[in-house]
Amino acid sequence: MLPTPASKLSSDKLVSPDNPSFRPLDIDTLYHTRAINSLRWSVDGEFLYFDTNITGRYNIWQVPSNGGWPAQLTVSDERNMLEDPSPDGRHLLYAQDEQGNEKPNLYLLSLEDYTVKNLTQTDKIGYRDMRWSPDGKSLIFAAERESPGAYPIWQMDPATGTVKKIVTNEAGDCEFLEYSPDGKKIAYSTTRNYQYTGVRVKDLDAGTEIVLAPIDDKSTTIVQGWTRDSKKVYVTSNANRQGIEAVSLLELRENPEFKWLTLGEWDTQLVAVSDAEDKFAYIVNRAGNLRLLLRDLNGEEEEIPPAQGVVRAARFSPDGKRLAIIHAQGDNPHDIWVYDIKARTLKQVTSSLVGGLHQDNFVNPHLVVYPSYDETPIASFLYIPANIKQDNSHPAIVYPHGGPQWEHFNSWYPRLQYFVSHGYVVMAPNFRGSTGFGREFTESLRKDCGGGDLKDLVAATEYLKRTGYVDPDRIAIMGGSWGGYLTLIALTKTPEVWAAGVSIVPLANWFTAHENEDPVLQKNDEWLMGDPVTDRELWRDRSPIFFADKIRAPLLLLAGKNDIRCPVEETMQMAEAARKNGVTVEVKVYEDEGHGFVRRENEIDSIKRSAKFLETHVGQR
Repeated sequence: MLPTPASKLSSDKLVSPDNPSFRPLDIDTLYHTRAINSLRWSVDGEFLYFDTNITGRYNIWQVPSNGGWPAQLTVSDERNMLEDPSPDGRHLLYAQDEQGNEKPNLYLLSLEDYTVKNLTQTDKIGYRDMRWSPDGKSLIFAAERESPGAYPIWQMDPATGTVKKIVTNEAGDCEFLEYSPDGKKIAYSTTRNYQYTGVRVKDLDAGTEIVLAPIDDKSTTIVQGWTRDSKKVYVTSNANRQGIEAVSLLELRENPEFKWLTLGEWDTQLVAVSDAEDKFAYIVNRAGNLRLLLRDLNGEEEEIPPAQGVVRAARFSPDGKRLAIIHAQGDNPHDIWVYDIKARTLKQVTSSLVGGLHQDNFVNPHLVVYPSYDETPIASFLYIPANIKQDNSHPAIVYPHGGPQWEHFNSWYPRLQYFVSHGYVVMAPNFRGSTGFGREFTESLRKDCGGGDLKDLVAATEYLKRTGYVDPDRIAIMGGSWGGYLTLIALTKTPEVWAAGVSIVPLANWFTAHENEDPVLQKNDEWLMGDPVTDRELWRDRSPIFFADKIRAPLLLLAGKNDIRCPVEETMQMAEAARKNGVTVEVKVYEDEGHGFVRRENEIDSIKRSAKFLETHVGQR
């Protein structure tokens, strides 16, 4: 049995609520509900910028911070990803990739005449962690401008477009960059495998570097800001005996001790630092529900409502008097709220539901804990449709999340709400390998991918049968990315369990995925699964492609042509192999998508295909 704080949880009482407002949802209406990914304050605090798909494409919008009608700032058919406004408030930085390829250019939007300038003008180059210097004269970012997968730090003069390298990646690829408030230093994280990270500080005047936390073989330390005096760095780290993520301060000297500020039994993470006073906001992740708290460096803190659901992002206003957050929960989509710190009031600024939909049309999931094969407690969210009987007659879906270093949160998943509204019981387990339950739980998948995590999913089906709601012969599995991989490994390794499978942007063959994917993912795969030569037997045993002849259940495969994480070849070879086995296989590749679908018409098409497929093979009796 693995150690996990889930052992301290108890399951919610299971009940299908009486709800006269609950009815089958229409896909087109549901998927016109807006999504909001990130937010920033304007320099004067009058507006909030955010990226949203109101038009069916992700563009940049603004809304008055006290509430009002939103205005669209960028107009593009491609995905726009919001970054920061310039310190003088005259420009807004954003990134834009092409057809989901995750290789963006950086753009500068004038907030005076709304003209747009492509700053980088590169092709298929990755950029990340863009930051303005405090004086607004330069930008820094990590980018693979020299070679694929190599991320040193670059500095750009946005006026001239001049770019120079200021930090190499010899000590590890760079990420999570933060300028000091005085503009003289840059703190950043370094990594060699995107699992374990260290922290360094570059003195821009002296040209020297200090190692605050070296890269080791067990911990992750992420840079997240500075104290106002530029003398200490905020990090979120699990470099402690418990292996639990927590907020800490590091002094500017070689290998300082971690000063833990939020260490407890559940993971905590810093989400915002105030520029006006020594105060920060952080979240406590209790099995997928995120509590948001404010804390100062004297240890005084307060909790910000609501206490359930998730906080996708949080930002202090420039004067430090308000905190803007993006909040969602199982029965409510992501919206922007503003919290007045002195008055302790919370105001909703956006409203994402459309078409007469309201919160009563959805269900909030139950938090449940069930024992896996080795008695490890597995926390899961269980969605039970309203108004159904406990008569063992209802179809079910096991929904493994992506990652695997990720977590299913009590958040907004329109796909799941659609299926629940049509009578499916849905279970979303946080199987071993998930984040949020301690370092040992997360790392238990090393050289066991498709092993213990799959057994956790099979144990989930046994739990579903015990609820009294589910027909044991009508349990499907559906997931995307890592969840798509687990769908395929489940259908090949435990074919007797599943009635159907929907695999979205999956990995099917460890060898070809490693050969064709982005170099960053290659490093991660080697950490997870070892070396493709010396660990060849393991790689083969955990590749669904080699066991396609075991599949019994119908299979639907959905993929994006421009996927750099799980290349489309994974889907195509799996479809060909499964068809040789004589089972029903349906395939759809979206020509203008990458790793996941962001264009509204493709989102809608993918869910309609999934719904029709599952209704045919699982929903009908």
